Amino acid sequence: MALWLCLRFDALPLEALLTPQGLHSDIAQVVIHQRQVLIGNEFAQLAGVMPGQSVSTAQTLLAHQSSRFWERSLEAENTLLQQLLSWAYGVSPHLQRWQDNALMIEVGSCLRLHHGLDTLLKRVDTELSLRGLTVAKGVAETRTAAWLLSHAGPHASCQPGLPLEERLAPLSLQLLMTEFPQVVARLEKAGITQFSHLLRISLPELGKRCGALFIDWLDRLVGHQQEPAIVYQPPRYFKDTLWFGFDIHNRQELHPAMERLLAHFCTFLKNTQLSCGMIEWQYLQRQGAGDSLKVFSEAAQQQAQRWFELSCLQLDKQTLPKDIEGLSLIVDHLHENTPPATDLFHADVSRTSRHELADRLRSRLGLKAVGYIDYREEHLPEDAVVKTHSLVVPRYGDVAALGQRPFWLFPEPHPIHQTAQQLYWNGVLELLHGPERIEDHWWSTPVSRDYYIACTPQKQPVWIYQDRHNRRWYLHGLFA
Repeated sequence: MALWLCLRFDALPLEALLTPQGLHSDIAQVVIHQRQVLIGNEFAQLAGVMPGQSVSTAQTLLAHQSSRFWERSLEAENTLLQQLLSWAYGVSPHLQRWQDNALMIEVGSCLRLHHGLDTLLKRVDTELSLRGLTVAKGVAETRTAAWLLSHAGPHASCQPGLPLEERLAPLSLQLLMTEFPQVVARLEKAGITQFSHLLRISLPELGKRCGALFIDWLDRLVGHQQEPAIVYQPPRYFKDTLWFGFDIHNRQELHPAMERLLAHFCTFLKNTQLSCGMIEWQYLQRQGAGDSLKVFSEAAQQQAQRWFELSCLQLDKQTLPKDIEGLSLIVDHLHENTPPATDLFHADVSRTSRHELADRLRSRLGLKAVGYIDYREEHLPEDAVVKTHSLVVPRYGDVAALGQRPFWLFPEPHPIHQTAQQLYWNGVLELLHGPERIEDHWWSTPVSRDYYIACTPQKQPVWIYQDRHNRRWYLHGLFA
C-alpha cells in the first residue's frame, strides 16, 4: 500500500534567506514580495507584523526596534528545495516537489528499511532541525491527502492507522481556496465549511454543484482514482549545506558536520548508483562563501568513512579561515559506478590497498606526489609512455596490440657494443624473439627500427633494436 509523507515548509521564503545570516538572530526579520509582507520571524510577529500587510505598515510597527527587510528570493528557495530533494532521496527514491514549498515522499515501500514510521519521522525531525528548518508533516494514503493533513494538528497529521475520512473531517475547506476558489465559495454559502460536511454528500449531488473536475480531484483524494505516477531523476551533481548557528574556530568542530554531510552524500551515491573521484568542502562565512578544500580519491567512492579520513588529512594541512558559520559539500562530477571485479577463490583479499595508499599519500603530500605510467597509441616506444597524475588512468588504446613491452624503458637508448657477429651488454646477448619493425616520423626525422628480445648470460631479458639507418644497435628497455 502506498503511503505518502508530505514535508511542508511554510517558512521557506524566510529560512532560505536567513539561515546563512543566522536564523536565530534577535532582531525582527521580514521577507517582502511586491511591496507586501510575505512572512516575518517571531520577533516581527510579536510586533504585529502579519502576511499581507504593506511594507510601510510593517516599518511603522517595527520603528522602535531593530529590524531588517528582505526581498523574496525564488532562486534561494529553489536551491534549498533542490538540496532537500537530494537529502530526501536517501529516504525514498519516489519523491517530488509539491507546490511551491513542499516535498512529497513515498514511504510505504521502505518502512521496514527505516524500522517503522515512528522511527522514520523522528529521523526526519532530527535532520531538518539540524538544518534549521521548520517543517509541518502529513502522512496519508494519497499525496493530496498527505498535503492536507500537514495542516492538521500534530496528533492527527501522522496517524495512518485511522480511516482517511476521519482524519480529513476536521480540516477547513479554505485549504482548497487556491485550487478551487469558486467551488469553495459556493460550498461555504451552503454552510459546507469542513471536510466532514463535504464527505457526507453523495458524489452525484456534489457533481451538480461543483463540476466533474472537482469530483475527479475528490476521487483521487480518497483513493478511488489512481494518482498520476511520478518519476524523479536525481541530478548528476550534489550540493548540501549545514549551518552551525555559531562560529567555528577549530578543525574538530567541523568533524560532526562533515560526517553528517558525507553520510547523506554516500547514501545519495548508493541510491543513484553513482560514484566520484573528488569532493569539495566550502567554508561559509557571514559575508558569503569563503575558501574551499578539495579532496581526491580513487578508492573511497561510496565510503563515507574513507572520505572523512582523507578530508581530515587534508584539513590538517590547511589554515582554517576565521568565523566559519556553515559548511557545504559540493560534488560537480558524478559518473556511473563500476563495481570492482571480485575474486571467486580469494574473496577475502583486498584489491584496494594500493588505491588507499595512493589516496593517503596524495592527501599528505599533494595530488602530484603520486602518478601512473600508461600507454597511448604512438609508434615510438619512448612516445607511447604516458605519465599522469589523474585519479583515473586514461586508456588510449589496446595495450595487447602493442606486443611485448619491457617493464623498464630507458629515457635514452644505450648503445650496445657489437662485433661482426656478436652483441654485448653485461656479456654476450642471445636473440630470442624478433624482429618487430617500428617506423615513424616520416614527415620530419624518419625513424626505422627492428626490435628484438634478447637475453644476457644472467638470464635477464632485454629489449634491443637495430637502427636501420645507421645499422647500429641500442638497448632500450629491461623486462621484469
